[in-house]
Amino acid sequence: MRGRQPSAAAIVALALVSATTMAGPASGQAAGLPDGFVRLRERDPSIRQDIRYAGPFNFTGRRVPGYLAAECILLRPVADALARAQARLLADGYSLKVYDCYRPERAVRSFVDWAQSPEPDRMARVFSPEIPKSQQFALGYIAKRSRHSVGTAVDVGLVRAGEPDLPTPTDAGRCDGPFAGRARESSLDMGTAFDCSAPASATAATVSPAARANRDRLVRALAAEAFRNYRLEWWHFDFTGPTPPQRAWDFPVR
Repeated sequence: MRGRQPSAAAIVALALVSATTMAGPASGQAAGLPDGFVRLRERDPSIRQDIRYAGPFNFTGRRVPGYLAAECILLRPVADALARAQARLLADGYSLKVYDCYRPERAVRSFVDWAQSPEPDRMARVFSPEIPKSQQFALGYIAKRSRHSVGTAVDVGLVRAGEPDLPTPTDAGRCDGPFAGRARESSLDMGTAFDCSAPASATAATVSPAARANRDRLVRALAAEAFRNYRLEWWHFDFTGPTPPQRAWDFPVR
């Protein structure tokens, strides 16, 4: 049990206050982060979090190097923009749920090593049932550089505002299979599970009417705050608004 859920009105009020108030220090240094970074939980606690690479339920089957805690960290303008999108969605009865935010460079390197190694793909039946890991570079599912390491990219889904938090899954059926057999991430069908290496993950892919409506709602809410979707992954968005000078980072998520 996680305690009593706040009312929908209380959730909306919290998000609206968060979206208009610059809470916390102007610099991430006071929170043990490089200057300019913030923890999303401190910026907007109403946004759900399930940071997958901090645990073993991800396409590598193990905790990813650099993730010492399940925390979403972003550059402040990116977190502020997410909070504004969240306020808009909460007013309509929905909520954002983030799966990955800032990603250390060592994590990106570990993905490259995983894709190039001869070790069996133990999680293929869940996350990549049809595409071998050796093909995922060429098809655009894995890259040697990531805007996640800059702090301007976010992997995010959609849930109903009033639904209970779901624990991180420990197992699931194939990510592009029927909704009931996929990883339990939301009561809303998004067409595939998060981090699914499959054609159905493309944002414009043919999916059920309900999944299409949910994808469109997510894209509209984030596009209004200067986020651009990556066409092969309905969950991946890059912030295109103004930010401090950008560089890739390798500090751990903690």
